Order: sequence, then C-alpha cells, then structure tokens
Amino acid sequence: MKKIWIIHNSLHGNSEKISKQLAEGLKDKYDISVGSIKNISPKDITQDEPYGLIIAVRIIAFCSDKEIRAFVNNLDKVIKKPISKVAYFSTHALGWKKFFIKGIKKTLGKIGCVEDICPEYLEIKMQGAEGPAIEGADVKVEDFISILKDFLK
Repeated sequence: MKKIWIIHNSLHGNSEKISKQLAEGLKDKYDISVGSIKNISPKDITQDEPYGLIIAVRIIAFCSDKEIRAFVNNLDKVIKKPISKVAYFSTHALGWKKFFIKGIKKTLGKIGCVEDICPEYLEIKMQGAEGPAIEGADVKVEDFISILKDFLK
C-alpha cells in the first residue's frame, strides 16, 4: 500500500478531527499516518518515503498558518525522494476569502519536494475558533475524500 501522511497543527482539535476523518475515508486504499507537527518532525515523514501528503492549514489572522508552512519548508530541506501527490485543506472561523490560502499555495509552489499538487482543496468553517464545524461540513469532507481518491491514484 502507498504511504500517505496527513499533518496538522490543531489548536482546538478542529484540524485534527478533519485529518482523522480523511484518514478514515482513505485507509481502505492507503497506509495512512496522521500527526501533529508538535509531535513529529520532517524526518519522521521522510523515513516513510511517502507517496502522498495532506496538509491541514489553519487560517489565523486572515492568512495560512505560518507554523505549518515552516514545517513544509523544513520538510523540503530533509526529503530525499519527492512526494508524488500533495493536497491541503483549511479550517477557519471567518467569512471565506480565497486569498486566505495563498500562503500555503506559495510555499508549495516554491519547494522542490512536491511533484503534483491537488488542484482542489477543502475549506471548513467553524462556528467559532473552538468549533465545532458548521452544519454540512461532513458532506464536504466526504466529497473531498472522493476527490482525493481520484487525485492520489
């Protein structure tokens, strides 16, 4: 089975919960590991030579989480074999604006350890910083799992 890592930097558990939902939906086709960047290092990921990486991006103060972007930049410094497929999703408690996600797009565009970035992403609005997700989020997650299955082939 191809190895997929899902990484998050969850503060209130929202990104972690969605990461686990995605993992559950993909585990029939892939060997999935989910980890917080607080508990894993880029070397932990590179040891597995993953086929794919899914990144949870919190939107903080109207931009992509700087800590997750720094983690991805550090991953680029230690990885030996490029990651074939990369996707991302975001959680936020704001009115959604596409420019919120530009930080992670810019980071992924600059690094050399990524071969293909999923053209679609998932954004989940929370009912406040501490969540939970607004009604309908589970359907969006399920739809994104289908997109990921096609993309990760």
